[in-house]
This record gives sequence, C-alpha cells and structure tokens, in this order.
Amino acid sequence: MKSSSTAHTDSFTSDPDSGSDTSDGCSLLGESVQEEEPVAYPDAPRRTRRQQRSGGEARLSGVSKQRQAANARERDRTHSVNTAFMALRTLIPTEPADRKLSKIETLRLASSYISHLANVLLLGEDCRDGQPCLRYQDILHGPAAINASSVRPICTFCLGNQRRQLRD
Repeated sequence: MKSSSTAHTDSFTSDPDSGSDTSDGCSLLGESVQEEEPVAYPDAPRRTRRQQRSGGEARLSGVSKQRQAANARERDRTHSVNTAFMALRTLIPTEPADRKLSKIETLRLASSYISHLANVLLLGEDCRDGQPCLRYQDILHGPAAINASSVRPICTFCLGNQRRQLRD
C-alpha cells in the first residue's frame, strides 16, 4: 500500500496552510489522503457535471424559462377554474346564504339544483307545495313505490322551500 501512495507523491506538494503533509500519503491528523485532481483555475466558477454534459448554463436557463412559462400557464388555469367555481357558487341557493361551499359541495349541489329545476319545469303549476322532486317521483314510480320504501329521496331545495312555506 505504501508503494502505491509513493508513486503518486510526485504530483502532490506539501501545503503548509492546510496542516497536512501529502508526501507520504497521510495527513498530520492520521487520515489517509486520497488522490485529487489538480485544479487548473482555482478562481474559475465550478460547473456541475450536468452543466458540463448538457451544454452549460445557456441550456439550463432555457429549461428554467420553459418551467416558468409552464408554471404561469398552470397559475392562469387554476385562477380560471377558481373564478368559474366562484361564479357557480353565486347561482346555487344555500342555507345560510353566506356559506362558502367547497368545490365538491359546489359540484354536488349544482347537480342537485339542476335536477330540482328540471322537475319544477316538468311539473309547472302542479308543484305549488314546494316539493316538485317528491311529486315527480310519485308520478314516475307511483305513490305505492315511495310508501313501500323506508328511504324517501330528499331534495335539499325542496326541503328549503318547505321550511320557507312553514315560516310564512
């Protein structure tokens, strides 16, 4: 082992500032000194292997510009989706009126509200009791089908209409 380290000692010099002597392959602290590549330009900026292989900093700046552009597009898309949800929330009646719905609640209530409004349009004047969805279920399946089942479909908008009618 000593012979291999002495074969490489010609390329190393002692550095009095580092506190080690590399002439015998060992530091003064008793640690083994590994071969190091000589530094040609100590003041030159260091480049990573990726930069050296890929073509340098110009290529990395191009990639980061693409990433920034993609991030900007994603922010715009997210902003557009959030704006659409805010607009949809204003169209759905909620109890209490100032309740902020989550995105999934907004989608579910919007779907339910569309069904409710479709039932209102189908029944027209026949839904004066404020429960067009239940009345439509009666017409569709017959009153015996709803009475036979223990679970009755509940439309939150019909329920809200019924509560308002009871208050008035």
